[in-house]
Amino acid sequence: MKKSITYLKYIINFLLIALALDIVSKGMKFPLIVLEKFDLIHKNPSADFSNSDFILLTCNLILLIYMGWLLFKLRKTVYDSESKSLFSKENKSVFKKVGHGFIYYSIAIFIIRVMELYSEKMGIIDNPSAYDFGRSLGYSLGYNLGELIGDRIPLLVIGIFILILADLIQNGYDLKQENDLTI
Repeated sequence: MKKSITYLKYIINFLLIALALDIVSKGMKFPLIVLEKFDLIHKNPSADFSNSDFILLTCNLILLIYMGWLLFKLRKTVYDSESKSLFSKENKSVFKKVGHGFIYYSIAIFIIRVMELYSEKMGIIDNPSAYDFGRSLGYSLGYNLGELIGDRIPLLVIGIFILILADLIQNGYDLKQENDLTI
């Protein structure tokens, strides 16, 4: 059991590091957009930011912070389980909330990515050179949409896995209660 908890700690810490890197990469774009909006820096033609970019980036950062909060909550629960039993109702509810949170995050980030893709593709309609490879706009949108769905599947699997862990914790808690009553 101790070995399994150690592996779970490694997974959570890895996810936190990956999330921190993602927050930093998205957070670096945020000041550029704000400074450009207030004309404090000159516009870089290659980095043309619109209001939708600002809104999508803000939503993205909010979702990343939400995911960080969920992971810290899960990390605290796993690290506290060393001193007491992992099988408790509180741990089950935390795991259930985190599992649902992963699923909600996956759906929300998918919607944001589709909106980003849609806003990018709107610029391609006016650009005839975008069709150099003989691909139609419908093909490109379908391909990119499939790629976005594929990118969200690992998060959905992690969310479902955490929900399964929540059910196993509940079953372990029930068995522990029965065992305590029979002694």
